[in-house]
Amino acid sequence: MPADVFRSQLSDSAVDGDWGDGESKTVLFITSRFPPVASVGATRIRKFAKYLGQFGWRPVVITGAGPTSCSSDHSVRGAVDEETVLDLPRGLPVYRLSAALDDLPTFLSRGYAARLYPATQWLGMDRQAWEDALLWRFRRVHDWGSFPDSGVWRLASTVALALRLHRHYRFRAIFSSGMPFSDHMIGMVIRRLLRRPWLADFRDPWVEYIHDTQWNSPSRRRLTRMAEAAIVREASSVISVNDHMTRRFTSRYPGRSRGKFVTITNGFDPADFATGAERVPNQCFRMLYAGSLYKTRNPASVLAAFRRFIKDTPGSQQHARFDFLGRPGPFIKMLEAASDEGRVRYAGMLPHREALRAVAEADLNVVLHPKIPGSACDTTTKIYECLGSGRPILAVVPLDGAAAAELRGFDGVTLCDPDDSVAISRGIAEWYHRWLAGEDRVSRSDEALAPLTRRHQAGLLARCLDAAVGAKRYSEQGTR
Repeated sequence: MPADVFRSQLSDSAVDGDWGDGESKTVLFITSRFPPVASVGATRIRKFAKYLGQFGWRPVVITGAGPTSCSSDHSVRGAVDEETVLDLPRGLPVYRLSAALDDLPTFLSRGYAARLYPATQWLGMDRQAWEDALLWRFRRVHDWGSFPDSGVWRLASTVALALRLHRHYRFRAIFSSGMPFSDHMIGMVIRRLLRRPWLADFRDPWVEYIHDTQWNSPSRRRLTRMAEAAIVREASSVISVNDHMTRRFTSRYPGRSRGKFVTITNGFDPADFATGAERVPNQCFRMLYAGSLYKTRNPASVLAAFRRFIKDTPGSQQHARFDFLGRPGPFIKMLEAASDEGRVRYAGMLPHREALRAVAEADLNVVLHPKIPGSACDTTTKIYECLGSGRPILAVVPLDGAAAAELRGFDGVTLCDPDDSVAISRGIAEWYHRWLAGEDRVSRSDEALAPLTRRHQAGLLARCLDAAVGAKRYSEQGTR
């Protein structure tokens, strides 16, 4: 399949020198989540691309076809945030694969129907009839072969493009980020062909992934374990977004060097909050949840706690509001319940910059992680952006999980068990009364927040790349 290419453009206000001193080493990024896709996964990769040049590394990106829908789309790859492209360095090479790869069954059924229908029109089998007859068959084969996900159908095209680009850019290393975990499968194949160091970045745990049930059969579970083990064996470094995930990898693969497993957390970019304007106090107490809701991330407990708080706290009916931003998942009716009389509102999806502005203006930001098997590994980007906003946080998260460990110790954070509606309601009431008294200021030092910034994390990634390339060079010299 042919690939489209664009060079990212920045406004005149962009920081110069993102590509370093002109001696930058090139690293191939394999990622399905990339601007203008509006997802937290795309944010992590975008910030790596933004700052890596300052540490001597120049990314070259291979990603999927650009999404075409508007920012209100509720799908993961369909939502668009065009402003995020402006955050990328000048001249960043981004190569996009054919859009046909995102829906192969439709592409194939249309192509074959166009060839077959002229010979069968006289039988009443027109083009649409052929498309309908072929589509479900192609889709059945497509879905059956989509391991670990549908992104695996991009493998051949991505590998061919990577080999072609390598002749021009001479990649020093390869970097893949998942989920989708097919990006790691593609990265592993390219590593074997190019014989370059490869870093596998796990934004989510694979064998413990809680948001997808596609491998719940015994055969899929075995395939998942085998595939993850192959990636750990082949990768120069296995990067996790929190220490909990890193420890899980270390315990699952005790025969591997502990230095192979590295933590580079999610984080926030201070530049996203640098408005220069003084925050204007809200006229009402405004709670905000900014993020996606899934079947496994249910807002029922925090909504019940908010309603309890409204019922038990005099005056709160007129002075408190709970807003939701992002993908509502299957809970849109729950968020728009008439019984809340407008105190709970779903405000739709906003571009990342506007969403962070809302986070910085909120009186209480809500972080919500479910208390289910596997959720202890979860540390979403939102917890770091809420920390960076300087505003109070109500963290409804497993108290023994990675999110609680990351948030614990910072000023202005209230931790609550997701199953304890009474404690959640009490936490809301505490911040409401502090807001009434004008005592809701939060103190988080720049020194404490520095390790959570995107630039710092890009520096850690550059250090991993340098180590992998150095180890490769040393190995090659040692075999001569």
